[in-house]
Amino acid sequence: MNDLTYILPTRIESEDRLKNIITSVSYLLKNFPEAKVIVKEVSERATFKFRAIPEIRKVAGTDNLRYVFEESNDSLFHKTRILNDLIMLAKTSVICSHDVDVVYPVSSHQNAYKLIKDNQFDVIYPYGCGVWQYQVDYPMEVFQEFLRSGFDMNVIQLKCRTESSTIGWTQFYSKDAVLKGGLWNENFLSWGAEDCEFYFRYNTLGFRVGRINDWIWHFEHGRTHNSHYHNPKFVDNHNLWQWLKNQDRETIIKYMNEQEYVTRRFKDAGI
Repeated sequence: MNDLTYILPTRIESEDRLKNIITSVSYLLKNFPEAKVIVKEVSERATFKFRAIPEIRKVAGTDNLRYVFEESNDSLFHKTRILNDLIMLAKTSVICSHDVDVVYPVSSHQNAYKLIKDNQFDVIYPYGCGVWQYQVDYPMEVFQEFLRSGFDMNVIQLKCRTESSTIGWTQFYSKDAVLKGGLWNENFLSWGAEDCEFYFRYNTLGFRVGRINDWIWHFEHGRTHNSHYHNPKFVDNHNLWQWLKNQDRETIIKYMNEQEYVTRRFKDAGI
């Protein structure tokens, strides 16, 4: 899996978030040491650098970890813009966008990577649609034991309940396909419907979108407006999604061709 980059946008707004990102990044570096991992933190302070990386180094090597910090006091976390920043930084042909509060089986990572690398699919969701989510109650003692155990899933399985799973959290895709499809839609600010739009658009444009029917473990955390319906941009996001999901392929192509961020990014990259 040496032609793979995991990209993780983050803002660490709570101790829950800190535990979760230490877990997710350590899991990736420990299990896939040949892959690249890029974390971009957009925040007022470099919490990941000073509090997460020292803990990750106790569990996994960090030679393939790249950390990017952007200082910002903007209360809104512009996840789609940061994802696109990271896609443009990635030098591999396969990319995995990865939330900072999930883990899933090593085999799912390997299978998703192979399906993209072998050109069988353009986008893969490495978990099932339906009831394939384990929601994990994750207090400090469970966090510590999970890391000490080398990520023995039995440790967290005792703290789980099943929940529905659809189209968020993590996706594997070829860099070529995600560029051709217009990247993540930066008109979605903070949290709300960006995952739905991405899934709909890449299907509507005719890209080969697939799934791996296996479980994903999602760690609980407190929520600020950046991960809640109280997000001040939620209504705008919802309205944009309601319009886009009713458009045909030709309208979607026209819409994406009109997006300044796509033109600018491609120009900057010499595409």
